[in-house]
Amino acid sequence: FELSNLRMLYLDGNNFTGSISQDIGQLTMLKQLTISDNPITGVIPSTLGLCKELELLLIDNTDIQGTIPEEVCQLKSSSRQVYDALYIKADCYSDYLKCDCCDVCCDHNTQQCFQDNRENPEDSDAKLQDHQTYNSTNTIARIIEIKQKIESEVLQRGATFYEIDFDDPR
Repeated sequence: FELSNLRMLYLDGNNFTGSISQDIGQLTMLKQLTISDNPITGVIPSTLGLCKELELLLIDNTDIQGTIPEEVCQLKSSSRQVYDALYIKADCYSDYLKCDCCDVCCDHNTQQCFQDNRENPEDSDAKLQDHQTYNSTNTIARIIEIKQKIESEVLQRGATFYEIDFDDPR
């Protein structure tokens, strides 16, 4: 089963368990990976940094722990165009998951999310009042923008764009 040309992998909200395989790095054309809202455990493999095309990584509301690998953070480098820059949303508001490059950090326990929050959460009640709760419409707008860009690229190449809705009972 060869999936090296896979561009988008939406697995959020499917109650998947287990961990992310080191083989994720073989998906070198991957642009979007969303695994939010799953009880996935383990750590983010450093091989995810081999996915040089990655633009969207949503890993919030999971049981992933540890640190977002430097190899993944390096995908946000300044050599990429602004609209191609990697966008990361993870459970990094507390010490549950450490991330120095996340755009949005969520609290694993409350599932509240904050934009670009890397402060020490020791005084969490005061900090929660000091930070404006992240508006999810910004995330949705970014996802739609990336999806439209990918659809356009696929159609320009004369290929067919398929969208699979796993919630659709058909």
